[in-house]
Amino acid sequence: MEDTKDLLTIKQASEWASKLLNKNVTPSNISYLIQYGRIKKIGSNGDTLVAKQDLVEYYNSYLSKRETAWKGQLGDDLNWSLSFDHLKEADTTKHVHRLHPYKGKFIPQLVEYFLDSHVDEFKNEIYFKKGDIVLDPFCGSGTTIVQANELGMHAIGIDVSAFNALISNVKIGKYDFLDLDYEIKRISRALKQFIADSNTIRFENKLTQELAKFNNKYFPSPEYKYKVAFKEINEDKYGAEKEKEFLPIFLNLIKEYDIRLMQEKQDSFIDKWYLQHIRTEIDFVCNLIKQIKNTSTKKL
Repeated sequence: MEDTKDLLTIKQASEWASKLLNKNVTPSNISYLIQYGRIKKIGSNGDTLVAKQDLVEYYNSYLSKRETAWKGQLGDDLNWSLSFDHLKEADTTKHVHRLHPYKGKFIPQLVEYFLDSHVDEFKNEIYFKKGDIVLDPFCGSGTTIVQANELGMHAIGIDVSAFNALISNVKIGKYDFLDLDYEIKRISRALKQFIADSNTIRFENKLTQELAKFNNKYFPSPEYKYKVAFKEINEDKYGAEKEKEFLPIFLNLIKEYDIRLMQEKQDSFIDKWYLQHIRTEIDFVCNLIKQIKNTSTKKL
């Protein structure tokens, strides 16, 4: 049995870990560790408790390992501060950078480091100033363009991908926010009604119910994740067995709600990668946007 002196509530654990790491560790961070089996949940009545020793072992396995590993590969002159390891996801995807989950982007703080007017032991010269023109010939989702604009610089972005150019232009465009808010809400209401009138919501609700029952029975959280983390369960073998058990339930729901899993054609990226009901929703929104554009043009 655990010594009660070494047990912490989630709030106490977050305060203890914050002091240890010298950065803010929130109760949500501790809850994540419990939820995903990194540390064990103790007690089922009242406050959730964790053992301080479990935290010590977890953070000892985490502390400095990434920095040490990268410096071992790249040398001691590696500027680890440029990893921005201390930032939360909300900071590294701030404002317009959260508009699309573009996989090839780097974080805005890295761009700011090289564009802004500070110097340090690694950056000993200022390369850009307000009013300069910054050219990014491989602009991706437009991170450099946005951050240059924030710092009072002009920016030109080039990319071979038309989709990347679209994302970038959306991020740096000027908009009437009242009109934008009105049209977004209008489109959202129409789409919500369109989906409600289809079988999609009914299918998803029923599937969610069946999955919840199945998961509660065979994958109870956090006990299951803890057992996987500590090799008490072979996740691949167990998961494959349960997948076969759930498949008949899934196929019956597909048939009951007339859900099409395969597209009739695969002429484009959207045809190939999106389920039919998602493609139908995309087409509905696109047509609605065209109507809005046509109406706006006529008014002008």
